[in-house]
Amino acid sequence: MAIVAELVSDFGVRVGTVADRFDDLFRECRGRSWLSLETCVALIEADSIRLVDAETSTRLSPNASTLCVPCGPIVSRLQSALTATETELDQGYLQFPPTAIGSQTERSRRQA
Repeated sequence: MAIVAELVSDFGVRVGTVADRFDDLFRECRGRSWLSLETCVALIEADSIRLVDAETSTRLSPNASTLCVPCGPIVSRLQSALTATETELDQGYLQFPPTAIGSQTERSRRQA
């Protein structure tokens, strides 16, 4: 979906324009690790969407107009957002800030 969002924001593509190829896009992304997606480029042509390695020199079809969306920045942005959310959730459960306390022996002496 982030690739579709890039198409909308960067190229002004209407979602309905590529909606019939969403299944192809999801199929291409399914089962790929974040690491492998970082090095991919989504190629959107008039009748297809495919993911190819960014280093592939023959990735563009010479007979069709193609929109290229690099996946690396998208993956980085999603990872940053996910990491920030996880950190906020971990800290959100703490009702009081962490406080250093002494050993059991020191606490016993203070109470006596």
